[in-house]
Amino acid sequence: MSTHDDQGLSLHHITVRFGGLLALDDVSLRVPPGRIVGIIGPNGAGKTTLFNVICGFVTPQSGAITLDGRPLRPRPHHLHRHGIARTLQGVGQFGGMTVLENVQVGLRSRRAKPEDAYEALERCGVAEHAKAHPAELPYAKRKRVELARALAAKPRILMLDEPAGGLDPDEIAWLADLIRDAGTTVLLVEHHMDLVMSVCDEILVLDFGKPIALGSPGEIRTDPKVAEAYLGAAA
Repeated sequence: MSTHDDQGLSLHHITVRFGGLLALDDVSLRVPPGRIVGIIGPNGAGKTTLFNVICGFVTPQSGAITLDGRPLRPRPHHLHRHGIARTLQGVGQFGGMTVLENVQVGLRSRRAKPEDAYEALERCGVAEHAKAHPAELPYAKRKRVELARALAAKPRILMLDEPAGGLDPDEIAWLADLIRDAGTTVLLVEHHMDLVMSVCDEILVLDFGKPIALGSPGEIRTDPKVAEAYLGAAA
């Protein structure tokens, strides 16, 4: 029987090697229900690799993943069964489908209904483009479609992989509000530090695959190890 402390997603001592490269080095993280947890670090720190482990694209050499205290052995095409939805860096949409049809692709969750696709487009401010094709839209609008597709599935865990990439400050402010109001657990990989600091309850910092800090935005902002690894003298 799982306890309250077991609820949510947990990574236990995850280690990943690609040949001689140690991509993740004994990484543990607990993501409790309803929390917004950020993962930051310089390029090559292992952030996307960690996402790929959770999604089943990468199998760790050691360690385990649990969901509500039970072992999770993820496969990419079964993520929806566990209530997990992920956006990708950039936009991975089907050019031959309309915007609405692209969002409907995400409706594999048992919690989702057909009308949820249009409601997700409304929530993301792009419902007026429902019948358009993604290639007809500017990049920032396509990013909103990507978010709508993930939200339409009503996931219990929403994984956002650099959602602010290519967005202007107004779009990033809108994105921050969307993340805060998502009404679900959010796991966020992002380079825009202002966004991370403004929305996250807790932040994990990776450097060369190794966790060097875990704490609140205030704690991370003042941690000298983080400043040395990532934020630079400006921190």
